[in-house]
Amino acid sequence: MKVSIITVCLNSEDTILDTLNSVITQNYENIEHIIVDGGSTDRTIYFLKNYNFKNKKILFKNKCSLYNSINLGIKLATGDIISILHSDDIYNSPKTISNVIKKIKKSKKEIFFGDVIYYKKNFKNIIRYYGSLNFKRSLMKYGFMPPHTGSFYKKRIFMKYGYYKDFRIAGDFEHLLRLIYKYKLDFEILNLITTRMRSGGLSSKNLGSYIVINKELIKSFKLNKIINNNFLILLRIPSKIFQFFLFNKRKLNESFKLIGSDFIKNHKENKIKLLQNINKLNFNNNFILSALNLAFLGSYSKNRIKLHKNMINWPDGIFSKVYGKNIKKIPGREILDKIKIPKKIKKIIIIGNLTNSGKKFLKKKYNLPVINYKLPFGKIEEIKKKANFNFLSSDLIFITLPTPKQEQIAHHLSNINEHFKIICIGGSIGIISGDEKVVPPYLVNFEFFWRLRYETKRRFLRLFATFTQYVLDYLFIKKAKEIKIKYL
Repeated sequence: MKVSIITVCLNSEDTILDTLNSVITQNYENIEHIIVDGGSTDRTIYFLKNYNFKNKKILFKNKCSLYNSINLGIKLATGDIISILHSDDIYNSPKTISNVIKKIKKSKKEIFFGDVIYYKKNFKNIIRYYGSLNFKRSLMKYGFMPPHTGSFYKKRIFMKYGYYKDFRIAGDFEHLLRLIYKYKLDFEILNLITTRMRSGGLSSKNLGSYIVINKELIKSFKLNKIINNNFLILLRIPSKIFQFFLFNKRKLNESFKLIGSDFIKNHKENKIKLLQNINKLNFNNNFILSALNLAFLGSYSKNRIKLHKNMINWPDGIFSKVYGKNIKKIPGREILDKIKIPKKIKKIIIIGNLTNSGKKFLKKKYNLPVINYKLPFGKIEEIKKKANFNFLSSDLIFITLPTPKQEQIAHHLSNINEHFKIICIGGSIGIISGDEKVVPPYLVNFEFFWRLRYETKRRFLRLFATFTQYVLDYLFIKKAKEIKIKYL
């Protein structure tokens, strides 16, 4: 039997590598992977084009809805069995497909449901177990459904019964309501874990998502002319609470196995390139230079900063010493003071705040024109909309925002520019130009304390949150702790 796996993605650079790795490491050979991208503007496209799966089909379809994208994937499928694996999901083990096919071959049914695990931050940190064993057809009238992500269909079913494309979130419920409840198609419970889903997806993002889901559930019943009680639909929510508690995490993790393919090892960034001499910075290449400090590590642990293939860090503060006791702090003002800008750089661009004295200082020190692009305050997604700047290979960019916003903007700019030389410099221009007092020598490794002397409350809350996240990571999450260092 040939299996067609359909993955829909949009700006999925944070998760798509794990999804692709999950497919490429399956021990079942007769697989094709169909990927429909809805118009990604981040590095998702780069990963897809370099995905070395021998039997892949990639369709780029801008502004295509989730369920319409699935329908397009189904049309491209040539397999006997179809599985939908979203871009933030992985299969539970490399044997998942082969185990499912063994059960399908022994059955006369055409729809098969597995169990789904929701995880947070790391694959074994289970927060919810969504099993299919207790599902009954009659429960759909009350808004219940088996785990759609863990399902496998014979192609004939999908070709006859697709998805309605005008649903935002609950199109899978309508689809199953039609097949399982209205047309009473037979199904089989596989009684095995098939999929692990990252928590915080579209259906569980926020309160607004739950409101949309309930509206679309009601719409599903009306569309299929099924009489139901809308109040009873709301009662399904409290019953789902048990999915967050009634499970044995250790037992559920026994069947989980993760293998790293060469593809993911080559493309997943888990190394920090540490620059200890600013004059070794190579201006012939694109780069994002950022300080390795408490704010960076805490933000990385919380997924607010992503490691980038062009990212380079310099050691800035006591917390960089966790990767080596002999690592010496380089203050940001020293970067500005000692950097030797080559003649190929014709212009300096400052993104963020810049005072008149700071601008005069930069012009005098580097003898180059200085342009300032200011950005609004607010959430990072709103700031990104205003940060669509185009650069030349002869531009050097300094970003003066606080961490992690400066790294997030740098990452965004790297995605929309062919050429970029970006230094995330924070408030160091203000210090070196004389707008702010220089940090006393005895606080050189604890500069964050020195900054608490103004805007104390806001800065203290940020410092406390970042430090707490760093401690949690060091003790439990271990994301930042497991970073490898490559010295430049």
